[in-house]
Amino acid sequence: MTGGAAGAGLVAAVAGLVAIRRRHARDDVYLGLTPGIVPGPGEDATVGRQSGKFPVAVQFHPPKGASPGEIGTLMDTTADDVDVSATIVDLAVRGFLKIESTGKKTFTLYATQPRAGERLRPYEEKLLGDIFKGKAVRTSKQLSTEKFQKVLPNARSGLYNAVVQLGWFKGNPTLAQTGPLVLGGLCLMAALGVAIVGAFFGWGLLAIPFAVFGIGLMAMSSKFRKRTAAGSAYLAQAKGFELYLRTAEKDTLKFEEGQDIFSKYLPYAIVFGVADRWATLFAQLGAEGIYRADTSWYVGADLMRGAYFANAMSNLTTSMSSVMQAARMDGMSSSTGGSSGFSGFSGGGGFGGGGGGSW
Repeated sequence: MTGGAAGAGLVAAVAGLVAIRRRHARDDVYLGLTPGIVPGPGEDATVGRQSGKFPVAVQFHPPKGASPGEIGTLMDTTADDVDVSATIVDLAVRGFLKIESTGKKTFTLYATQPRAGERLRPYEEKLLGDIFKGKAVRTSKQLSTEKFQKVLPNARSGLYNAVVQLGWFKGNPTLAQTGPLVLGGLCLMAALGVAIVGAFFGWGLLAIPFAVFGIGLMAMSSKFRKRTAAGSAYLAQAKGFELYLRTAEKDTLKFEEGQDIFSKYLPYAIVFGVADRWATLFAQLGAEGIYRADTSWYVGADLMRGAYFANAMSNLTTSMSSVMQAARMDGMSSSTGGSSGFSGFSGGGGFGGGGGGSW
């Protein structure tokens, strides 16, 4: 009798998980439109749930009006250290600061006057304010202290607010994941209670459906960070641009008159995890005298010297990530009265991975 009830409960738990996934854990899309197309003002479009993967078509430009940090957050539904580092590099490229490499794992940031017409998004303005705090120069050593522990969380929060305001998510993706995690945890607690009490009465098997449902909810909790139909359309565009940066060769690059596409697209390459490839490609072009990238926003080793071209920027982004992690650790240590013992430059990955990180 108990086994039959447990079996029926298990079937109900699995069926419930499937129904929840179909209804709440899939991105919205514009039905009947080519992936990447957003309806124009006044145009009607039917919104439904995404079914399967969508085809990716190469895009030669990033999604219009979308910053690298916003795209990175959209791609994996997480605002992480890669996205914040890419935002800092993007601000440098646009003229809001200059980056000087002072060592393999150290750097200095200089506040600069941007070109006419350049405007800051709210989270970018906040990020610059948190970094410089009214000063014109900041070293990586300064940025790794407790005084700057809010740089990272503030930047992440700003990116989440930005993607919600853009209409790519209905709410903060991290909060959307909280519900199923909490409910799943409660189900596991219930399973434990049923198992303990049931052991005395012979119906401990009834704990299995609770455990399966709880584990299932927690396992697919990240899927609740679902994108809106507009978010899915921009995701398709972003994946198309990623494909371009990932596969472009010297003879297939689309150069833009008056634009340095190396620097302009480098922050996007960082969030896509292909910046080393992008940098190496332009190092080859520079060595052959075909194209000279404008890296006036960066001071350091000659970026046109082969491997130095990729390694210098890889070290830079890794250092940025590690420095701000160190500041956060220092702040946490001070709040508990201890010493973090964190050196500040142990971060790995650099250019190698977009979408990861745990600031």
